[in-house]
Amino acid sequence: MGSNPTLSAIAELSLTDILYRSQALEVRRVIAGNGQRQVVTFDSYHEPPGLDRAGFGEAFFQTEGITAIHVITYGNNWFQYAEMPAVLALVRETCSGAERLLSYGSSMGGYAALRFAGAVGAKAALALSPQYSVNPRKAPFETRWASDRRRIQFIAALEQGITQVPLMVMAYDSRLDVDAKHARHLSREADIAEIPLPFAGHPVGPFLHDVELLRPLVTKVLDGTFRQDDFRATAHQRRKSSPHWLANVAERHSRASAERGIRLARRAVFLAPGHAGMHDALARRLSASARFAEAIEAHRAAVRIEPVPDYLWGLSKTLHASGDVAGALEVAKRLQNLAPQTAGYHAWAARLHEAQGDLLGALADLRRALDHDRTNRGYRFQLLQMTWRVTLARWRRALLGR
Repeated sequence: MGSNPTLSAIAELSLTDILYRSQALEVRRVIAGNGQRQVVTFDSYHEPPGLDRAGFGEAFFQTEGITAIHVITYGNNWFQYAEMPAVLALVRETCSGAERLLSYGSSMGGYAALRFAGAVGAKAALALSPQYSVNPRKAPFETRWASDRRRIQFIAALEQGITQVPLMVMAYDSRLDVDAKHARHLSREADIAEIPLPFAGHPVGPFLHDVELLRPLVTKVLDGTFRQDDFRATAHQRRKSSPHWLANVAERHSRASAERGIRLARRAVFLAPGHAGMHDALARRLSASARFAEAIEAHRAAVRIEPVPDYLWGLSKTLHASGDVAGALEVAKRLQNLAPQTAGYHAWAARLHEAQGDLLGALADLRRALDHDRTNRGYRFQLLQMTWRVTLARWRRALLGR
């Protein structure tokens, strides 16, 4: 008897359908409400890789009584898969009975929300901090996600011009130069209502949540009642109540001196003590001022709340800057285990092994880095140098042994 699921568990399971699953993608439908309002969400960048996690905004849409179809990716390929046209056609057919259909995503998912809105039959699209493309040929100004950009085999048919749908909206940090460039390129391809949010960060979703505008933005764009000017004015009025806005001003504003930046970051932590990102922002401001003991404490607070690669990465770098190479390497090893496909973490561990005089350890890590970023010339050169150094060291030991 104890092994049988409860009635509530059965009801919950019955609300979820797996419409499609391959090694690269899963399309999951979570049914809620009467199905007249539906949303198609596209995955954001994530580490580690995998398919077994909640879809973008899954809990929110369930609570709101909105059926959602979540396109979930195993890795971070910006949806450049040969199966995507068939997947989009399946989604379109599945959602064909909806009166209102929204295409929705953030960053990598925002790229897809705009580019594939027409293909899924959406009447509206909402993109938070979207990319125009990360293809080096189309967006040479984009330098983030460098190893992904080199690795991805871009499919021309998936990067064709955006198909206009009745309402398209994008929100982005207009003071973040690279995001502003993506927005300009996107606006040349389609009529998109822009919500510039200075110092909101990348992505802008956490800022919008801070100022209690994320829910109304999503629902109003879905319902077709979105008013651009009203929304922009409200976001501006509420911005100083946002911990994320304070943290970004602390880091990026030209008038934010070192001490003022630390004060603003401390204020962000005070407003959101349970948010790991605020502790990490404070840690980075303290580290930049060489206040390493305080910075390490703040980094560790972030990691305790949310032990994800971004926060571990910051902790390892600050430990290294403080002179604690052994501590930095210990954290780097956690990074390698947590996100083994991220080449940069292996390259960082190699640097730390080298600093300790462990050339064989550095060589092994550089090989791992190159395994996951085969076209990285820097890693290839470092590997050749390290191989030569290890060979010389072996010759010296052999000569001394004689």
